[in-house]
Amino acid sequence: MKRGTLLFVFTLLLTVAMASADEGISFTEINSTTIIFPGELGQYTLLLKNEGARELKIQIQAEAYAGLPSSDFDYVFVEPSYVELQGHEETEVIVSIKLKEDVVRQKRYKTYITAEALNLDGISTLYDLQVFAMPPQSAISATLSESAERVGPGGDLSIDVHLKNNLMQDLSNVDVYISSDLFEDQQTIELFKNQEKDLEFIFTIPRSAAPKEYSFNVRLYYEDELSGSVSGDFIVDENLNVSEYNEIVSGFLYETRTVTISNNGNSVISDFYDQDPGLFERWFTGYSAEPSYDNELGQATWTFTLAPEEKFVLVSDEDYRPLLVGIIVVLLLGFIMYYIFTKRVIIKKETFKLKYSTDGVSEFKVLLHLKNNTNKAIKDITIIDVLPKLIQPKTNFGTLHPSGIERGDKGIRIMWKIPELVSGEERIISYEVDAQFKVIGDISLPKATVKYKNKNNRATHISSNSAKVVSGIVESPEEEYPRKKK
Repeated sequence: MKRGTLLFVFTLLLTVAMASADEGISFTEINSTTIIFPGELGQYTLLLKNEGARELKIQIQAEAYAGLPSSDFDYVFVEPSYVELQGHEETEVIVSIKLKEDVVRQKRYKTYITAEALNLDGISTLYDLQVFAMPPQSAISATLSESAERVGPGGDLSIDVHLKNNLMQDLSNVDVYISSDLFEDQQTIELFKNQEKDLEFIFTIPRSAAPKEYSFNVRLYYEDELSGSVSGDFIVDENLNVSEYNEIVSGFLYETRTVTISNNGNSVISDFYDQDPGLFERWFTGYSAEPSYDNELGQATWTFTLAPEEKFVLVSDEDYRPLLVGIIVVLLLGFIMYYIFTKRVIIKKETFKLKYSTDGVSEFKVLLHLKNNTNKAIKDITIIDVLPKLIQPKTNFGTLHPSGIERGDKGIRIMWKIPELVSGEERIISYEVDAQFKVIGDISLPKATVKYKNKNNRATHISSNSAKVVSGIVESPEEEYPRKKK
């Protein structure tokens, strides 16, 4: 019996303790407007909840010092200020907050509200509130002083900016940015309470800036937030500036001329360049760009379009060295040909008419002219001449008699042997023949050949020209060889 009574009492006490532990109240934020301008109204919407099972009579109050002269708030108003909540019941509470007009801007201000149960001791809670005082719509006023409205390319543009601090506080680290399509700059300054200040920016306009109207913008930032701005315009004037530079490099029989035309202005230009070399010079002049030619004047002309800072470069080469090389080659070839045809062993064959008949040549003389035009002596020389069957040699030979005469089916071969011919030495071999041709006209005789050994003891063969004999009565021997008068 005693044990059951003790167990009941313990269970009852434990239940009361657990119920007491669940008692309490809490605030939860639903919505808020906490970034306001001084003099404006901020607002919190809160949810007040009875966390316990028993009914609570709750009083809600703002901070006791809110609204006093020393406070930053005109007032903090709570609606409702008294509620009765059953177990686990909840309700909305609206808190209105108004900052004083003269508070410091760009700053956060804190206060609080409390909720306390009037019917149960020890049940209360506190909820912190804060608002941020925004500066005026333009914390810093910016205006433009008189500045140049027009500027030439390459000139200086001066922009004066007048600044005013609209806040009742000092502003440090105010960033001033100015920018346009042609320039940009930045300064960091300090503005005291109600201070006015002038800033000057000077920019050099690029020479290539296109002639037109440009705009620029000045932006003021304080604590990384835009605090003011102002914009302006200026005009860049047109500048037509074209320069021409000539560079000449000369050498032996050549000249290189480089013409550089530069657009130093700020507008696109279209222009032309021409050259008028002489007729002879034109054959030896080349250009880095193909020209067009004026049909009337025959001048080489180049047309071009240049944007600002662009250049037209023309290189012309007047070169007479190929002509010199050509002349040298021609002279060298002439010398080689001369050497080939003169500085060698030559044999020349000629015929001379001696006696005519009514139906053909009856007698003529053959002359073989051998000469060593080389710089060295030649040895073991054999001269061979062939006569057709219709031609018979006489025994009347000149100073050099043949070393042998051979008869064959095709005709007669006559040979002469000469041991040596020194450089520049020549020999003339002549002999007379009888002939009877049955045709009238030119008859070619076979070529004479020469075999010899050169300075390297190498055997060499050369041939003479093919001599001709005219068959038939063309002119009388008396007409060719008139008799001497007695």
